[in-house]
Amino acid sequence: MQLACLRYFLPSMLHALDFHGRRRRGDMTYTLQNKPFPLNIMSRDRVPQQDRGGNCGAHTLRLIEYLAANRDTFDWSENEMGTIREKMAVEVYCNSKDWSSS
Repeated sequence: MQLACLRYFLPSMLHALDFHGRRRRGDMTYTLQNKPFPLNIMSRDRVPQQDRGGNCGAHTLRLIEYLAANRDTFDWSENEMGTIREKMAVEVYCNSKDWSSS
């Protein structure tokens, strides 16, 4: 199954957000203007697939990055995962450091 990692990730996120409890109580204020966000399903032929286990998170984050930039061509490959992980690590480090004391 191509999306096996999401079988664990998505339910965990929904639980952490208390999505089902809020929905039962009618409290959906955390969504924009009380409207659910659109969910579009893409053909797997359009999105690079992972060849090795353990890269699902990096692939998912890369896809989110491309979608946020409104890119419609997904042109990375499994061979670039090392570089992509390094880029993500630098971004996390640079955005978490308190530069005000430097």
